[in-house]
Amino acid sequence: MSSSGGRSILASVVGWLIVAIIIWVFFGSILGTIRFLIRMVVFLFVIGALLTIYFRLRDGD
Repeated sequence: MSSSGGRSILASVVGWLIVAIIIWVFFGSILGTIRFLIRMVVFLFVIGALLTIYFRLRDGD
């Protein structure tokens, strides 16, 4: 009987490890996507600002 109790505890631990790995991967991909989107917005803002400055300086001559 003690053998099945040990198996039950081990099965529970393995089950929680599977859930933890799935959640870690899932949230990692969500956070990675959010970071990518924020980086793209910042990149586009910087490029837009630099282009605006460039054309204003170019038209000043």
